[in-house]
Amino acid sequence: ISWIAMTNKTLTSCLGDLDITDGTVFDACANTDEEFKLIKKNWRKKVLAEHPDKGGDPDKFRTTNASFEVLRDLYQQSKVKDGTYSSYLSESAKAEAAESDIDIDELFTKYSKNTNVPSWDFYEEAAEEDVPGYKVETARSGRAKCTVCKKNSGKVAIADSAAAEASTAIVASTASRSSSRAKKSASSAVVKQNDTTVIGLGEVRVGSFDKMAGSYGRWHHLECWRVPKKVQNGLTDPSDEESCLRDLLSMEEVLLTGLAAMDEEDQMTFVRHVINSDHWAGNRKRKAGATNGPSKAKSAKVASKSESASKAAKGGKKKSAGSTANVVPGSYSILAPGLGGAVEDENILKGKTFVLTGIFLEVGGGDENSIGVENLKSMIESFGGKVTTRFSKNTSFLLAGNNPVAKRFTDARAKSIEIINLVRLNGLLKGQLTFDRLGKLEALDSEEFMGDAYQPATNASVAFGDAKPAAAKKGAKKPAAAKKEAKKPAAVNADEIPPLESDDDTKPAAAAAVTSQALVAHANPSESTSSTAVVPVSGKKTKFQMPRPGQNGAISGIFDGQRFVLTGLFPELGGGGGLNLGKDKMKALIENFGGRVTGSVSGKTNFVVVGKDPGASKVGKATAKSIPLVDLLALNRVIHGQATLDDISSEPAPRITNFSAGYKGNGLLKNTAEW
Repeated sequence: ISWIAMTNKTLTSCLGDLDITDGTVFDACANTDEEFKLIKKNWRKKVLAEHPDKGGDPDKFRTTNASFEVLRDLYQQSKVKDGTYSSYLSESAKAEAAESDIDIDELFTKYSKNTNVPSWDFYEEAAEEDVPGYKVETARSGRAKCTVCKKNSGKVAIADSAAAEASTAIVASTASRSSSRAKKSASSAVVKQNDTTVIGLGEVRVGSFDKMAGSYGRWHHLECWRVPKKVQNGLTDPSDEESCLRDLLSMEEVLLTGLAAMDEEDQMTFVRHVINSDHWAGNRKRKAGATNGPSKAKSAKVASKSESASKAAKGGKKKSAGSTANVVPGSYSILAPGLGGAVEDENILKGKTFVLTGIFLEVGGGDENSIGVENLKSMIESFGGKVTTRFSKNTSFLLAGNNPVAKRFTDARAKSIEIINLVRLNGLLKGQLTFDRLGKLEALDSEEFMGDAYQPATNASVAFGDAKPAAAKKGAKKPAAAKKEAKKPAAVNADEIPPLESDDDTKPAAAAAVTSQALVAHANPSESTSSTAVVPVSGKKTKFQMPRPGQNGAISGIFDGQRFVLTGLFPELGGGGGLNLGKDKMKALIENFGGRVTGSVSGKTNFVVVGKDPGASKVGKATAKSIPLVDLLALNRVIHGQATLDDISSEPAPRITNFSAGYKGNGLLKNTAEW
């Protein structure tokens, strides 16, 4: 391939291939992990836009992928200079590139030669994963038990007898060699004889990411693991082991983790399991020998989607110029908690999952087939919601824009998923609607979103009428009387918001909500409002700006010799999940400035840092030992020289509204008035 020979790659140009040219984009990142997540996000956007299935340039697509894999190698090997990718974007970075101990050009060329191109659908599904969903490794203790085998009362669930014989042969062959690996395998075989649920020391095992615990668990024997659809979709040629290995290694830090760290023998054991279609999830009844069926079906599906997209672009799908006549592009301002008239509750959409369809010209941003989608996704996530590309049992709403996909409406109705428009979502986020009242509004029809019939959203107040009883069950007589009453709101002034019902459960969610800012505020209101660390970023999402030692007035080593214990959640920092929300970033913040974080309160603890819903036990121990309770805002003031450690030690403790329920409810959940 001639274009490869012309490369003279540096890490600076690799970042540039992912549209990262300014080191300040990493300022909000607490560590390299957070920086790599940002790099991965940019990579996802680019490969989806440049994919050949969507008419993209194959060379550009390959360049983007190769640059990402180079940056990923640095991350996995912990070779990022000074612990930050921004070091490659400084003025002197180009001059220093020649002195690097890594041959970037050679590495880039190696990855550029990979001509495997998984389908666009694979990348679309992978884009939903913030953390790799699966981890493959060799068992390190010989104590973990296989989830599947436990369910089968100790009987190992092996997909077919051929796989079982192959597995036995591998162990026998390996045990014949006089090495530590052979001893591990022999030990593994003995353990399995005694207890088939145990994953023996040195055996290949696969686990899945537990979002609540923030770690990997639910381990499986390799032979018990069903290969997920997402992984299947990334295999370009399941009949070729070498090709499959390249595909799986390219999924590192995207869908999988751990494979690159395994030795060649274990990697090939994993590959042989993956390419056997009898091990594929959703293919339990596949006929023997039909190993390449899904690949062909997937190609046909991609070809069909590409053809449909082509027809739409040529006018096959009606998108007349008149369809935008009543929409002013970019006229709608994205909301953020407490900004633009929105409620302050960062969790008003928590537990709600959205699927988007159509385009949102009034929002703007994105390519012509997904205008406004990315901005709306950011807005929904800033209020605690989640956006996915496919329906599932957890989907709460279908948010429709102009010229949506008709099948989305059909599927949403079949699954009893509520269909809303941006006007109604805007009403929810501004406290003009409650979820209870939203469910009583008149159902929306797909025709209302086509062409000039589409009602664009604005940031102005809107009157929401009552629901018509058309959605009521047939044969019910009472709703017939309600039909006449449903017309009354038609007389309401469009600029006037009708009063909400007086029931307690229909009050705006924001009324009773406690923001994360309030939970970390000091008891003294004047102090808590004078130095808030939670500030809007890019007008989209409210989050804490992570300080870096020696930058913008942040004092290096300010926490030297100090021991901290963390309790509660830190949503304003982000990262992690469940009971680990924000804790990794808080720990990194303290350690970056010289402090030490321990897990329990002791006589050596200097401060207990309190977040949202802290543990009653740690708070109680700290109080009993006269250890100061402080919050994120107090630490930030110390970091920037606005207060000393002595100052925050003598200040009133942070205001606590609730204590945590603990892991699986094993703690206390009390209002502080009861505590």
